[in-house]
Amino acid sequence: MSAVRAVARSVGAEAHNPKWTSYGALELDIFSPSKADFALFLAAAHPLARLEFAKDLNAAPLHRPKAELLAEARELFNSERYWECHEVLEGLWRTKKGEEKRLLQGMILVCAAFVHHQKGNEEVALSVLKRAASQLENHATSHGGFDVALLRRNVLSMVDERRLRVFRV
Repeated sequence: MSAVRAVARSVGAEAHNPKWTSYGALELDIFSPSKADFALFLAAAHPLARLEFAKDLNAAPLHRPKAELLAEARELFNSERYWECHEVLEGLWRTKKGEEKRLLQGMILVCAAFVHHQKGNEEVALSVLKRAASQLENHATSHGGFDVALLRRNVLSMVDERRLRVFRV
């Protein structure tokens, strides 16, 4: 991580918020003064590690149908890109009311718990996961391609075992 931060500083950028996947990939936020500086950072960092993906978070998201957003969120979750999944679900959550809003809040909290897990903050992750469990109660078994019943079973199991483990939805 220190090498990545040094490369970022060398091109006028900053590297923050490191998170590790279960398979050893590092996810981090790069703040650069311009797109050109970001491209320079990517080129300079290339010899250090293989780049899986890069996404410009400064670009405003396009309006997309709910089904498309949920499909993207599911793909992000299953790729252990929990922070991005959280962001996609939160955009949808803002527009909803009632039980659907509560369900989406529970899904967002699961993502937040896994972000803490990726950062090595297990106690915080478990605390957030407990809050997620209560939000996931009494909902349909599926929602927009998400197996809500499986999600809830996994969350309850991890809370009981006091141990997070990666799973797919």
